Parts: sequence; structure tokens; C-alpha cells
Amino acid sequence: MADFVIEARKKKEYEQFTCRIESELLEKIKRIVLDNNLNSVNEFINDCLRFSIDNLKILEDNSKT
Repeated sequence: MADFVIEARKKKEYEQFTCRIESELLEKIKRIVLDNNLNSVNEFINDCLRFSIDNLKILEDNSKT
């Protein structure tokens, strides 16, 4: 019989921060999490923020010409 082994997992560091999210947007987020059986709203929002930041492109303002 295999031994039961407990492995230490690297803990993520979190900081609690309060921000306001539009009610309709929050409801959409909650629905996405529930419909897709995701771990948590918090994890989903963190993933969305990481994706947005990693794919951020700043367009130059060409209207000043």
C-alpha cells in the first residue's frame, strides 16, 4: 500500500484590497464562475487581470498631428 504523503505547497501571497465593481459586471463574473465550475470568483478575477496585463498594448495618440 502506498504511503500517504503530505507535500508542502508554495503559498501565494495575497493582499486584501477593496474596489468597486459594477453590479451587472459582478453578476456576469459570478455566473461565469458557476457555469464553468471554477474554483472561485477571486481566482477568476486574478486570472483575468493577469491576462489583461500580459496582453496590454498602449496605442499612440495620433490625433495631435
